[in-house]
Amino acid sequence: MIIKWLLIPTLIALVYLSLRSRASLRGQARRKILAVLTVVAGVLAVMFPSSTQWLADLVGVTRGSDLLFYVVALVLIYQVGSTGVRFREQETRIVGLARQVALAEAEARIGLRPAESDRGHPMAYRADGSREVQPDPAPAAGAPSDR
Repeated sequence: MIIKWLLIPTLIALVYLSLRSRASLRGQARRKILAVLTVVAGVLAVMFPSSTQWLADLVGVTRGSDLLFYVVALVLIYQVGSTGVRFREQETRIVGLARQVALAEAEARIGLRPAESDRGHPMAYRADGSREVQPDPAPAAGAPSDR
């Protein structure tokens, strides 16, 4: 059956692609293309129902509805993997933001300021004798600001 030789590599490729990082522009383009292709295939299957049976016969599946089931299963597997990666990436970003907020609040409340360290460790802080918050030095001309 031809369908076995089509489904197995497609399944492996979709799982691999769905578990990759989502930050790249290539990944975003791939998701948009997959969405458009899914919509086009769905519209064509509704407009020309006999085409699904013809395609099923071509790849060795007994019914067109079985072929549609296989395709929907592949899209669902990709979607589940992709959503899991997106949630993990968002969770990592939220943890980083929560740490930044906690450090900023600690600076404001108890007068912590970044320690001057020759290693420049980003988490190195020390307590000031006073409770006043030291203003940040003005950025150099042409330097990007945080805002």
